[in-house]
Amino acid sequence: MISDDSQPSRIVGGGINTGESEQSVAVTQMLGAGSDAPTREADLRARFLSFEPIFDSASELVAHQLVLRGQIAPPDAAPELQRMDEDMLLTGLFSLVQDGLTGSLPLMVQISAEILFSDVLHEIRHPALVWRVNVDDTQQLARVLALQDEGMRFCPALNPGNAVVLDSLQAWQFLACRADCAAPPTGARLIVEGVAGTARQQWPAGTWFKSGALPDDTLPGRDAQDATMQVDLLAIALGHSVETLISFVRLNPKLGPRLLAIANSQAGGLSRPAESAAHALVMLGPQRAGRVAALLALAGTHPTETTRQHAVSALTRALFMGKITRLGAPAENAAAAFEIGLLSVAPHALNLPVDALTRRLGLPPAMARALSAEPSPEGAMLRLAHACETNNADALTVYANATDIPLHQISVAYLDALIAASALDAALI
Repeated sequence: MISDDSQPSRIVGGGINTGESEQSVAVTQMLGAGSDAPTREADLRARFLSFEPIFDSASELVAHQLVLRGQIAPPDAAPELQRMDEDMLLTGLFSLVQDGLTGSLPLMVQISAEILFSDVLHEIRHPALVWRVNVDDTQQLARVLALQDEGMRFCPALNPGNAVVLDSLQAWQFLACRADCAAPPTGARLIVEGVAGTARQQWPAGTWFKSGALPDDTLPGRDAQDATMQVDLLAIALGHSVETLISFVRLNPKLGPRLLAIANSQAGGLSRPAESAAHALVMLGPQRAGRVAALLALAGTHPTETTRQHAVSALTRALFMGKITRLGAPAENAAAAFEIGLLSVAPHALNLPVDALTRRLGLPPAMARALSAEPSPEGAMLRLAHACETNNADALTVYANATDIPLHQISVAYLDALIAASALDAALI
């Protein structure tokens, strides 16, 4: 990497300044985890807990689901293993609530029916929490309804063969259902899972979709000038010099404050603060400057929770793909893999089909193939990243075997990327 920073960042080998050299350093150095500083409890929680996004039909972020990272017990695992995973999840949630759970969006948490009859739900009370639980018999139903009367919120799963939930549809504020089931006649807000790959149907107004599984990829209309500026900025970030980037920012001065915030954050990785956007671009050097500008293009000058999620997801995938390329995944090089990960959310974030994005940005064939789901090594790496995001154990095993990298190394690489990319969120607020 070429850099004008006299004290260049140590974040290489999968980090934001991943190049083609063979040097390899842990991604977590982006957050200072490579130092001797004590690990904060918040950082430990970040290694095991994650907030999966839930969107509405307009692609707006409306809620999260708390999930446990790492070794997730499969559905057919021994009950003891499943309880261990649940205990870890609830312990982390308890810590979050004690520290002051922030954010106004609902937070869904999956629990077993056994937890309904314990004291746990009273110990972890918070107005943002929605307990996702399978209600299979009348005893469980009575318990849930009693807890609802105390002010708690629940989201049972709709199972066409389970009369308990079907006969109590009007009792629920939230109701989880699969996309291959018909929408039930209820006033509850539906939380739909598994939309991708199913026949499209008309969902009731107000339906939410879990983990980005939206019925279509269109976003509501944005300001045309801002949308054009974001695409132009991304094109310049990918293929032009620092001088061109500086000129573009000067011509569009509202880009400056947010670009400076990203550059001066831990995600930017500068060894000392920059004083202006132009100063930051020079200090970053060509490669990091382009990547910081690309993140700004994905987030926009006035990021919302949804666009922040886009940018953080893009950086997570990029860091992960750069790292596993270093570990031996079959890709052209770590720098190219990083950029494919960064661009993987661009069609959704910028409301452009992949073929239009390819033309507008002048993407090389390998990158276009990966983004369009055509068979390619980088495309397989993207699917591996998505399997990590959704905790899809079966897909994770398949794609991990294809890369010939041990699962534990993939898990560590993804956790490192997830933690490092979280530094970007604060710069976008």
